[in-house]
Amino acid sequence: MTILKKPLTWCKTVYLYQNRPSLLGLWARSIFCETHKWDPQLTLEKKIEIENYWKPIVKSFDGQQSKLTDSTAHEGREKFYALSMFPYPSGNLHLGHVRVYTISDVMARYHRSLGKFVIHPMGWDAFGLPAENAAIERGIKPKDWTYSNIDKMKKQLMEFGFSFDWSREFATCDPDYYKWTQFLFLKMYDAGLAFQKKGLVNWDPVDQTVLAHEQIDDSGCSWRSGAKVEKKYLKQWFLRDTTFSESLLQGLQEVDPALWRDVIDIQRNWISSCTGHRIDFTVQLESREKEELPLSVYTETLELIYGVSHLCVKSSNHLCVDLNITTPGAVLPAYAIHPLTGEHLKLVVTEDHLMYPNRDVKLAIPCISESDKATADRLQLPYRNVLDTSNNVLIDSKELNGLPRHEAVEIVRKKAKDLGIGGERISEQLHDWLISRQRYWGTPIPMIHCGTCGTVPVPYKDLPVTLPDSDELISKGGQSPLAMNKDWLNVPCPRCGSPAQRETDTMDTFVDSSWYFLRYLDPNNDNLPFDPAVVNKYMPVDLYVGGKEHALLHLYFARFFSHFLHSIGMLSSKEPFKNLLTQGMVKSESYRVSKTGKYIPKDLVDFSGQSPVEKSTGEGLVVEFEKMSKSKYNGVNPEDVLSEYGVDSTRLCILSNVSPQSERNWSEIVYKGVINWQNKIWTLVTNIRKYHETNSSSRQEGNMTEKDLTDWEKQIDETRNHIINKVTHEFDNTFHINAAISRLHTYVSWLGKVPAGAQGTKAYERALGDLIVMIGVMAPHFASELWTGLADVATFQTHDWKSSVLNQPWPKLDQDFLMPLTYSVNNVAIADIGVAYKDLSSLTTELAMDLVMKDSTFIDQFSQYTVQKYSFFHDKHKASLKLTIPEYKFPIASETTAQLRKQEKKLSKQKKKLYSI
Repeated sequence: MTILKKPLTWCKTVYLYQNRPSLLGLWARSIFCETHKWDPQLTLEKKIEIENYWKPIVKSFDGQQSKLTDSTAHEGREKFYALSMFPYPSGNLHLGHVRVYTISDVMARYHRSLGKFVIHPMGWDAFGLPAENAAIERGIKPKDWTYSNIDKMKKQLMEFGFSFDWSREFATCDPDYYKWTQFLFLKMYDAGLAFQKKGLVNWDPVDQTVLAHEQIDDSGCSWRSGAKVEKKYLKQWFLRDTTFSESLLQGLQEVDPALWRDVIDIQRNWISSCTGHRIDFTVQLESREKEELPLSVYTETLELIYGVSHLCVKSSNHLCVDLNITTPGAVLPAYAIHPLTGEHLKLVVTEDHLMYPNRDVKLAIPCISESDKATADRLQLPYRNVLDTSNNVLIDSKELNGLPRHEAVEIVRKKAKDLGIGGERISEQLHDWLISRQRYWGTPIPMIHCGTCGTVPVPYKDLPVTLPDSDELISKGGQSPLAMNKDWLNVPCPRCGSPAQRETDTMDTFVDSSWYFLRYLDPNNDNLPFDPAVVNKYMPVDLYVGGKEHALLHLYFARFFSHFLHSIGMLSSKEPFKNLLTQGMVKSESYRVSKTGKYIPKDLVDFSGQSPVEKSTGEGLVVEFEKMSKSKYNGVNPEDVLSEYGVDSTRLCILSNVSPQSERNWSEIVYKGVINWQNKIWTLVTNIRKYHETNSSSRQEGNMTEKDLTDWEKQIDETRNHIINKVTHEFDNTFHINAAISRLHTYVSWLGKVPAGAQGTKAYERALGDLIVMIGVMAPHFASELWTGLADVATFQTHDWKSSVLNQPWPKLDQDFLMPLTYSVNNVAIADIGVAYKDLSSLTTELAMDLVMKDSTFIDQFSQYTVQKYSFFHDKHKASLKLTIPEYKFPIASETTAQLRKQEKKLSKQKKKLYSI
C-alpha cells in the first residue's frame, strides 16, 4: 500500500480488514480510499460507484451498533427507542415505505450520534387477508407466499441503508410470536376482558369474514374489499376495551398535543365522553335454563340499580331475532338475573326512540321514567321508588339509603368491580372490540368448546395453538376454514378429557400489532412475551413514525393493550408512545381522460403541446396528484428511482421540501435540487483539498491580513453555531427534517463564499467537518466518501479523523455562543437578548426577568409600567419571556403598526452584549 501518504484512516482500516479484492475491481475505480485521488467532478455514475463501495461498510458499521444491544455497553446511557410501523409483507416496497423508514432511520442515526443507546428494530405484520387471498388465487400456501415476500422486501430495505437492528426481527405469523399473542389473550380472559357472545355483526360477503365497526367506511363498505357490508348474527369473541375507556381518554392528556393533535381529536371522538357505567347481567332462556348468557348493560343511572323493574331490549337485539319476537311491548321467554339482588327481571321489547342510540339494552327504572313506569304497571311488575326527588337522596336501596346520588354511584361502582360485574365508566358510543375472524391465516384463538365443561381456555403450557398445514382456505357459511380440518379441530377437553373441539375463529390482525413494539425489546424470551424488568427500561417508545390512517385503529388498540398490561403490572407506564410523527401520504401524478374518466399510463400521454393529451385520441386529460395505485397507473417503483439516482439522492429527495407530516407530491424534478446541492458539497471538499495540496508559497491568499482571517474565523464560528442550533432544534422538537435540510442548503452556500485564504483555518475545517457529520445521518454513503476526502487533508484535531463519519458525535455549540432570550409584551415580540449557551440551561425566571429589566429597549419603552403577569420557557435552543402590561397599549394605526413591525424585525436581529449570569 505504498500509495498511502498518511497513517491508515478508518475507511482504509475497514477495507484491509474486510479484504475484499472484488470491490476494488468492480466499484473502486475512483473511490478515494482506494486510489487516493479525488475526482473534482461528481457524476451520477460516480455517486452510484460511491454507494456500491460504501454499502457493505455502512451495513457492517450498523451491524456492529446492533451487537451492542446484547452487551452492557449501553448501561448508563440515555436510551432512544425509534420505532417505525412495521410493514405488511406484500412483496414490494412502495414510496410510502421508503418515506417512513427513511425518517425513522435519520432520527435513529441522529440520536445515536448524541451518544444515546438507540433501539431501531424491524419486523413484519404478516397475518391477514391479502396473504390468504393471494394463496387462494395462486394455489400456494399463505405461509410460503408470506415468507417469500419477507425475503424479497428485506433485501429491498437493505438497499436503502436503513440502520435497522435485524437481530430483533420477527414476523407476527411466527409461532414463537403468536404463542405470546395467545398468552396475552388468555391473560385478558382471566381478567374477564375476553368473552364470547352472539351478536349482530358486520359481514363482508366477498372476504367471507366479520368486520369491526372501524373497518367500515362512510358508505357502509368494507375498508379492504369494497363490498357492501351485510348484517349477520354470529357468535363472536370480543375484547372488552371499553373497560379502559376512561383511562384511555385521560391518557390523551399525557401526550404532546402538538404532535398528537389530529390523533387526539380522532380518538376522543371515537371513545366519546364517559358518561355512564357498565353493569353485567346474566340471562337465562326459559327453553334452556342450564345455559347462562352474559349481557352487559350501559347505564347513566348506576346508583338507581335497586330500582330496576325490567330490562328494555331493542328489536334488533340478538335475543329478539333468535326468538323471532320483535314487536314492541312483547315479553321475551327469558329472564335476566339482577347482579346485586338475584331477582329475576323480564326482558321487554322496546321502541328504539326510548333507548340509548348506540345500545340495544337499557335498565328500566320506573321512578325516573314515565315510559318505564307505564310498561311495569301494564305488566304488573314489582319495582321500588328508590329516589327522593326533593333532595336527590337514595331511599329503599339497602346500603345506599340516605346517600346523595354522587356518593351512591361510587359505592355501587366499587361493589360491581369487587364482584367482577362491571362498574367501569364507559361511553354510550364505544363498543367492545370484536376480534373474531372466520379466516385461516391469523392467530388461532386459544379456546376449546366442551359439551360438559363449556368453553375452556387452552392451558398456558399447551401454547402455542399452531395453525394446521391446510389446503382448505375458503370460508363457508360463516365458518372458518379451520372447522374443516378435523384432525386439528377435535381434541380432548383439558379439564375433563371428554371429546371437544377447538375454537375455529382466528384473531383480528390488529391484535397481533397491538403489542409488537414490546416483543422487539425482548425478542428471544422463551418464558414470557417479555420480561417487564427489561422492557420497562426502554419504554415508552420515544418516537413512533407511521401513517395518520392508523390513528383510529392501530394506535387505539395498541394503547388499550398497554393500559391493560399496566393494570396487571407488566408495564410501568400506561402510554406506549411518547412522540408520534404521522407522515403524510406520497402521491404521484395520474392522467385521466376528461370525457370518459379512464386512467391511462404516462407513456400514452402526449406532452408536446401546451397541455397534455392522450396520444391515440388527442383527448384532453385531467392531471392531478393522487394516491398511488395500479388502477391509476401512477405507481412509482422505488427500485427504478434507486437504480437511476442512487440511494442517498433518493433519501435526500424524499426528505426535502415538505415536512414529514405533509403529503408528498412525488416528482423527479426534486432530484435536480438535491443533485445540485450534493455537487456543491462535493465542491467544498474539492476546494479545501486544492488549498492544502497547493504549495504554500504558490497559494492565492489574496490580500487577506491577519485581521481579515480573524474576522472570517469569527464569522465562520458564528454561522456554524447558528446552523447547528437551528438544525438540532428541528431534529429535537419538530422533526421537520426538511427544514433542517433547508438550513444546511443555506450553510453550504455560505461556506462556498468563504475565500480560499480562510479555508485553511481551524474554524473552516471544523465547520466543514460538522457539515459532513450532519449530512451523514441522512446520506451515510455520500458522507462517508466526503469524510475520507476531508480527513486526508485535515490539519487540526477538530474531529476524530481516523474514525468513521458515522461514529462522530453530533456537533456541539460553543459554550460562549449567544442564544436568544426573546421577550414579548402583550404578545408582541420586542427584542432578543443574547445569553451564553453554557448559561442557558441554568437560566431561571428570576434571572431572565433581571436581564429583560436591564435591557435598553425595555428601559426606554416599558420601565414606567408595571408588569402584571409573566411566563418563562426555555430549552437547550432558546428561551422566551412573555410579559403582560395591561397599562401599555400598542398603537393601532396601520402606518404605526407597520413601523412597529419594522422595529421588531430590526431588534430581533440585533445581537445584544453577552450578559454574565
